[in-house]
Amino acid sequence: MKRPRLAVGHEEEGSIAPAVPVLALVLLLLAGLVLDASRQLAARARAVAYAEEAARAGAAAVDVDAQDLVLLPDAQVRERVDAYCRDAVAAGAPITGPGACFTGITGQGDPYGRRIVVTTHVEVVLPTTLLGIVGVRELHAAGDARARPFEGTDQEDAT
Repeated sequence: MKRPRLAVGHEEEGSIAPAVPVLALVLLLLAGLVLDASRQLAARARAVAYAEEAARAGAAAVDVDAQDLVLLPDAQVRERVDAYCRDAVAAGAPITGPGACFTGITGQGDPYGRRIVVTTHVEVVLPTTLLGIVGVRELHAAGDARARPFEGTDQEDAT
């Protein structure tokens, strides 16, 4: 028995069917990269913001009894920085290692070379949105910051 001949263009019916799931998976992974990459950038910005605030908390530890602008001892500055990070975690911040935000005090960055510049490092972790499909479960980001107390104002600050 002879098979009936199909009309022109019907010989390849269904040939796109195997490509549809592959294209759908590629589009889903591409969407995951775009979505989670933007979340990664936002996480980095949050980490920098937390680090800046922690550094400011440490830079506020000024010895008010000293004649010159000096910070309290390192242990007290560390406690203020780490207390800020612990409070941020208690408020829902995704900071990892809230007791290790303080990295040190340096004179680099102060115009007079005094050891009053507080440096911090904050790491955050967020769950992924779509990249979990390929096994990536978390996004990690880090931020560093420096802050120093200011004394008085100068002409630039007044204008």
